[in-house]
Amino acid sequence: MPALIIAILPTLLGIIATVVAWKLNPKRIIYTELDSIYRELEKLYGRRDKALLGNDTDELTIVNSLIIKLIERKNTLLARLK
Repeated sequence: MPALIIAILPTLLGIIATVVAWKLNPKRIIYTELDSIYRELEKLYGRRDKALLGNDTDELTIVNSLIIKLIERKNTLLARLK
């Protein structure tokens, strides 16, 4: 029985360490944020197209400002990956 505990304990610790390392991986966090930025940009591009079609300058100004901020954040994150 003690041999079984001695064999299982390092295995469990290894699995736990792997999960924690994966969760705290900075590149994974950056990739997750980049994915959300790309999804948000797609939505904003749709809003921009509707604003252009409707000639809504107020909405167009707001959307373009948000797009610029997201692109700047995206470029910052991409630079951190290099």
